[in-house]
Amino acid sequence: MVRFAGRLSRLETSPTLAVAKHAAELRKRGIDVIDLGPGEPDFATPENVCSAAVRAIGEGHTRYTDSNGILELRTAIADYYNERYGLDVSPAQVIAGNGGKQELFNLMLALVDEDDEVIIPSPYWVSFPQQVEIVGGSPVIVDLSADDGFRVTAEQIRSEITEHTRVLILNSPSNPTGAVIGREDLREIAELCHSEGIIVVFDETYEHFVYDGAEHASAMEWFEELSPSIVIVNSMSKTFAMTGWRIGWAVAHPDIIRALGKIQSHTTSNASSISQWAAVEGLVNGRESIGKMIEAYSERRAWLVPALAEIPGLDCEPPSGAFYVFPRVSELYSSSGIDSSASFARYLLDEARVAVVPGSAFGNDEHVRISYATSLELLKEAVGRIGEAVSKLA
Repeated sequence: MVRFAGRLSRLETSPTLAVAKHAAELRKRGIDVIDLGPGEPDFATPENVCSAAVRAIGEGHTRYTDSNGILELRTAIADYYNERYGLDVSPAQVIAGNGGKQELFNLMLALVDEDDEVIIPSPYWVSFPQQVEIVGGSPVIVDLSADDGFRVTAEQIRSEITEHTRVLILNSPSNPTGAVIGREDLREIAELCHSEGIIVVFDETYEHFVYDGAEHASAMEWFEELSPSIVIVNSMSKTFAMTGWRIGWAVAHPDIIRALGKIQSHTTSNASSISQWAAVEGLVNGRESIGKMIEAYSERRAWLVPALAEIPGLDCEPPSGAFYVFPRVSELYSSSGIDSSASFARYLLDEARVAVVPGSAFGNDEHVRISYATSLELLKEAVGRIGEAVSKLA
């Protein structure tokens, strides 16, 4: 019998990956499953980015790099923000790692001691509370209301602050809800945290995916003014369809970057050298592909939201950002033994052969998450199956 560390008992397998695994197992058995679970673009990585990776191999860029990332990548990331916000970010304020997820975890290791509290609005991305718990911190969950568009306010944050509060994690546009934090709300929250000595970790992985005139407000706008209270986390995964390349970054005060670099030097050493050079190409010359993805997502979203809303028992509000919808399905509970988002998701998988992610994975058991990062043809087929399955519930 293997004795595992106690921290393992606080850790759950990623529900989104679990859904993808189960759907894949069904496919291996020859069952036609439409997977609306994973948060992964269905677009190919831009050709020029792939070519840059091949070129990097040919030029011998296959060795260890600086733990914080190659200077060319950190410079490209700094320039990315300097051009957008008129800042003077230097490469010393940037670290590149194996996806935004690694930098988020490193931040928890660097900033959170045992019994420190980390405020997390809910619904949340599945890994936020898990990462806090792994390092011995205490997630403090702020429940947001669907009736308010899952809007988070400074007053909600203020009510949860204690002497133990160390970090606030914000994600906008949100995975799973697609909610976008307004500029005024974000500034008020950032100023509140700065005055209280709390660090805001702002995950803007979906920054470019906003719809119907919504605007992405970034905490980067006050990065210099409120330093060191602002940390930005971002990724190549969604914007450049590079999920498997595993490149993300954090932008922060140099002291924080040095701490993250120290951790990274003893864990992964560095991100893939080849992926780093590909990311440079994407940031410098690959932004044209973003518009094509937004156009496709907008079309899918415009069809999907009203189509789901027509299914009795589903309440689906249009999200402002990301590429997910988060319909309320709790009206269907108590039907045919369904009493939770997990059992509803299982029913859809068994009855409709459609995979969705239970809302309980994100801290809200009344909803499920549906990704529209798939073709419109498959979305139409999936919604038809869902509607038929729901009609059988009594």
